[in-house]
Amino acid sequence: MATRKQTFSRNIKDELCQVRCERDCCKRAEIAATVLSAGRQVPDGIHLHFTHAGSAQRFARLAEQILQIRLQRSAGRERVSFLISDQAAIGVVVEDIRSRLGTDLVNKNQAQPCLDDCCRQAALRALFLCGGRVSEPTAAYHLEISVHHPAAAKLASSLLSSYDIHAGILDRQSLKIVYLKEGQQIADFLLLTGAHQSLLQFESLRVEKEMRNTVNRVVNCDSANTQRVADTAVRQTELIRRLSENNLLSLLAPRLVETAKIRLENPDLSLKELGEIMQPPLGKSGINHRLQQIEKRAAELLKDKEI
Repeated sequence: MATRKQTFSRNIKDELCQVRCERDCCKRAEIAATVLSAGRQVPDGIHLHFTHAGSAQRFARLAEQILQIRLQRSAGRERVSFLISDQAAIGVVVEDIRSRLGTDLVNKNQAQPCLDDCCRQAALRALFLCGGRVSEPTAAYHLEISVHHPAAAKLASSLLSSYDIHAGILDRQSLKIVYLKEGQQIADFLLLTGAHQSLLQFESLRVEKEMRNTVNRVVNCDSANTQRVADTAVRQTELIRRLSENNLLSLLAPRLVETAKIRLENPDLSLKELGEIMQPPLGKSGINHRLQQIEKRAAELLKDKEI
């Protein structure tokens, strides 16, 4: 049987599932955010779907501790599902969604959470476990949380804003997508939610990627400069050759004739190297000034002679 590829997103979720949630208030915030994100009201209760088995197991443990219910798991090929049918438990969850997250499962009200710092982090962790994804850091910086309920998207955005992390929201088919596109924002998110090992891996890959990009920019810049110098030398050499072939070289000033001959004899040398073999030697700016004068005068002479 083929094993499933362990992606960076899956590594993060596996790590987040191991983060200890000690306080009851944080557990209730995590349950409420999970139900808002992954839950759907049906006639016989609240139905929840998970695409990550560890996240489903974590929720089941929290539900047993806080709601005092044992959930029956229904596992498919890609999903794990639960049904909360206990009315007392549903009442607790619905009230927590209302009082802690500031919204509900039915309306599309603006989520106005009333949570302590630890509970905000727990809620963010739950939202990512339900619908989070991070691109491989070597490819791009992109973190997103996909949810069905608009209030869950507003909750995620509000929680992130409370930490000065400003997310975008877009529609993708029937989903709301809350996303981050900056490397530092993604690093801050991983730190907040407790994915410390994933953060170290992310930062290591980010440094490596940015160093590689810097090297590539320098190499590309050097290549562009080299090409520009080569193109200039070819243009100058061609103009001087045309002057020489048409007996026009002697019409230049003596100092320019000397420079033109040295350029014609040494088409591959840089400006600095050309200046060093002049008698007396010239600096880079001096030889460049002479070559510019030669180009200007050559263009005039060739135009006058209609060559």
